[in-house]
Amino acid sequence: MISAKKCKAFVVFLSVFFLAPVAMGISAGEKAPAFKVVSGSDEILDSSMLSGRAAVIFYETKETKEKNRLLKNELNALYDTYSPESQKKIMRLAIIRCSQFMPNIWRRNLRENSKKEGMTIYGDWDGSMATRYHMVDNESNVLIVDDTGVVRFVGSGVIPPQDFENIKKIIQALVNRT
Repeated sequence: MISAKKCKAFVVFLSVFFLAPVAMGISAGEKAPAFKVVSGSDEILDSSMLSGRAAVIFYETKETKEKNRLLKNELNALYDTYSPESQKKIMRLAIIRCSQFMPNIWRRNLRENSKKEGMTIYGDWDGSMATRYHMVDNESNVLIVDDTGVVRFVGSGVIPPQDFENIKKIIQALVNRT
């Protein structure tokens, strides 16, 4: 029979060596991993296509796509204040984890939601982006990647409104420098 103390030690061991890397995620200051996503219209976007542009990435699931609606609205309003030239310096990316869904239905849903949002929504069809970025599962994940491919902001869950100004300052600095 295993003692409670040994059982607890084993659980801690499993947590540290198997669960911690998934929960840690990517950190600001790290180089963003490569990724490839595909829209509902079969448009391919891979990370090399972002070269020289900053990106604001919302990586979500069907269930979490509204969690950061307030932040999305704030950032869309900020984006609308930029000149067309400045808008070209930053890419807004909405990516939905589609790996557990039927592709035909989700392609149609992505196309319809892209029209509603006024931007292309991409799907992570095989879950590889979630794996490479250690996205928090079943959460809204928000990343800002600069024009050199370095992560400048990472957040998951509902981003509190008191963080919005800092996020906008990061984006403004990137638009001004690129």
